[in-house]
Amino acid sequence: MKRILLIAAVLFAAFFTIWFMIDRWNRSEREEITSTEEKEVLGLSSSGGAVSTGSAVETTAQPEAATGSAIVTAELGQRSEKYAKNIISGMVDKVLEESYDPLKSNTTADDLKRSYESVTEKLGNYVGIEGIDEYEENGYKNITVTLRFEGDEGATIRFVYDGKDHLVGLWFDNVFLASAPDKGTKYTQEDIKIGHTPYVLDGVLTLPVSAESKTKPPVVILISQEDEDDMDGTIGASKNKPLRDIAIGLATRGIASVRYNKRLNQYPAAQTSGADVRERLIKDAQAAIDSVGYMSKVDTDAVFVLAFGSSCDYMQSVIEKRVRRVHGAIMIGSKPVHKTEIDYENEETKVDSDAKYFIKTNSTFPLLFLQGEKDFETPVKYFDRWQAVLRGRAHTAYHLYKQLGHYMFVSPGKMDASDYDVKEGVNSGVVGDIANWCTDIAKNK
Repeated sequence: MKRILLIAAVLFAAFFTIWFMIDRWNRSEREEITSTEEKEVLGLSSSGGAVSTGSAVETTAQPEAATGSAIVTAELGQRSEKYAKNIISGMVDKVLEESYDPLKSNTTADDLKRSYESVTEKLGNYVGIEGIDEYEENGYKNITVTLRFEGDEGATIRFVYDGKDHLVGLWFDNVFLASAPDKGTKYTQEDIKIGHTPYVLDGVLTLPVSAESKTKPPVVILISQEDEDDMDGTIGASKNKPLRDIAIGLATRGIASVRYNKRLNQYPAAQTSGADVRERLIKDAQAAIDSVGYMSKVDTDAVFVLAFGSSCDYMQSVIEKRVRRVHGAIMIGSKPVHKTEIDYENEETKVDSDAKYFIKTNSTFPLLFLQGEKDFETPVKYFDRWQAVLRGRAHTAYHLYKQLGHYMFVSPGKMDASDYDVKEGVNSGVVGDIANWCTDIAKNK
C-alpha cells in the first residue's frame, strides 16, 4: 500500500511539474503573440522592419491605406510633416515623446529607426517631401507623408491619430513615384486619329521628352464628361481646358496621354441619327484603347483610362471587353451607379453598365477615385458611397481635395456653373497623384 501511495505521489508531482512548465510556456507564447500583434498595429513588425497594411488592418480598427474621406485638420498635416522630418533627420525620440500609449510604451526609438531604415536603406539620396494625403475612417485620422528619393523612388510614412488627435500608430512602406516635373517644355504632341469611317475622330498623343528615355512611358486615355466636348474638355466662358492641363502635367512627369474629340463635337449631325451612349461614348473610347495598343512609343502594358463625371457611369462598359488591354481606371467626380440604356428599335444595342462589376466580376482591377470637396455636380456623398461599396477591395485608392471642384480647379466658392467661367487650371497636386498612381501600378504589374 505504501508503495502504491509513493508511486501515486511521484506521478502526481511529475504531472504537476509538466503542467506548470506547459502553462508557463503557453503564457510566454501568448505574451509574445500579443506583443507582436501590438507592434503590427503600430506598423512595426516584431523585428522592427516595415510591414504592409494587410492582416493587421483586418484584425484591428485600423483603416486600410488610401481609404476614407479627407476631413483631417490642417494642424494634423503640419504635425505629421514635422514628425516625418524628425524621423528623416534621426530625431525619432521627439516623435515618441509626443505619441500616445500604447505606441509610446511598446515602441522604442531603435524600433522606429529600424523601421524607417528598412524601407529607405536601398533608396537613393533623400530629395524632399512629395506630398501629404489625408483621410479618416472608423474614427481614426490618417496622414500619409510621401518622401521622394533620387531615381524617382519613394517611401511613405502613415501617421495614425485617434479621435482626440493622439498619435497612436506609424506605418512605413515603399512607393514608386512619377518623374519630378521639369521646369522646361519637356513634352511633344502628335496629331492622331481615333475610330473608323464614318466617324473618324481627331486626337492628340502627348509624350514626355526624357534625356534618358530608356523605357516607354505609361499612357492615360482621357475621356471628357460632356458628349459635345472637344479633345481639351473646354468648358466655361474662360475656355478652361482640363484635359489639356492633365495631358501636359502628366507628360512633365513621364506619363503619356491620348485625348480626342467626342463624336458629337466633331460630327454634330450624328445626334440626329439617334446615336446612343454606345455610339457617342463607349465605342469611341474602346477605339482609343485599340489605337493605343498599336502605338510603338508607349508602354502598351501600362494603359489607363481616365474619365470625368457622367462618363464614369459607363466605365465598366468601356473596359469590360478591353480588360486585357487596360491596366487601371481613374474616375473623377463619379457615382457608383447602375445605368441601362435601351434602343427599342434595336435591342441588341442595349447598354447595361453596373458599378458592381468592380466588386464581383473584376474585384482586383486597379481603381483610383478623385473627388473635389467643392464639387456641386457630384457631391462628396457619392465619394463616400464608393468607399462603402468597395470596402475591403484590393488595388483601390481615393483622394479628396478640400478646395477643388468638379474639374479639379480651385473653386471660387459660388458652387454653380459660373465657377467654370473663372480662368483656372487643373491643380498640379491632382496631376501628381494621378502620375504617381499610374507609375506605381506600372512598376508593380
